[in-house]
Amino acid sequence: MTLSNGEGSGYVIPGTGIMMNNMLGEEDINPCGFHNWPEDERIASMMSPTLAFLDQGRIVVTGSGGSNRIRSAILQVLSNLIDFNMPLQQAVAFPRIHFEEGLLSMEPGVDQSVSSRLATEFPQQRQWDSKSLFFGGAHTVMLEANGGLIGAGDERRGGVWLSTETV
Repeated sequence: MTLSNGEGSGYVIPGTGIMMNNMLGEEDINPCGFHNWPEDERIASMMSPTLAFLDQGRIVVTGSGGSNRIRSAILQVLSNLIDFNMPLQQAVAFPRIHFEEGLLSMEPGVDQSVSSRLATEFPQQRQWDSKSLFFGGAHTVMLEANGGLIGAGDERRGGVWLSTETV
């Protein structure tokens, strides 16, 4: 579930308990700002709960808040799992990068040789001092082929995972 708790429009649909989102405030979706969206045109959503079917029957569910950084957070978690075969917690915790408006932002821990190679193509770089909510928070659950369930709460968003085996 992806939820904009505390970030909604303030309007609850009567009888449902569902709060409408505030997507018109997302600059990358609506660069003209509030009250300027064309009537009768559906707006794209930045919500992106993601379900991925991996090899060996594994299924991953992940999602993140973070406006236009949602895409890069989810992509990097999935790439860490699929391309680099990282364990789930490592895939979620691994240092992230994000490119926007000519600036490549990088969390600490990005290998120096990698950031040096990226500097040739992305000369404007910001090295962050610590992991940050700026890079999203991809809470993730995986159903393993044997039916086991594992998860990873993203520390960037105060996430935790409690195994059902320890309850």
